[in-house]
Amino acid sequence: MASAIELLLSEIEAYCRSAGIAESTFGRQAVNDGKLCARLRSGKNLTLETVQRIRDYIDLSVSQLSLIHI
Repeated sequence: MASAIELLLSEIEAYCRSAGIAESTFGRQAVNDGKLCARLRSGKNLTLETVQRIRDYIDLSVSQLSLIHI
C-alpha cells in the first residue's frame, strides 16, 4: 500500500509531465522549495499546510489550463 507521501509524489509527477515542467520548478512555484520532491523521496515529512498548498496549486493550475483549452 502506498503511503500518503508516495501518492502525493505521484500526483506531482503526473502534474509535471502534463504541464511540461521540471519537479524543481514545480516545488519553487508551489511552495518556494526547489528541492521539494528530492526531500520527499529522501523521507522528509510535510506539514498538513504544505500538503494543502501543493494540492491547491495543482488544482488552480489545472483549472486555469482547462479554461485556456475551452
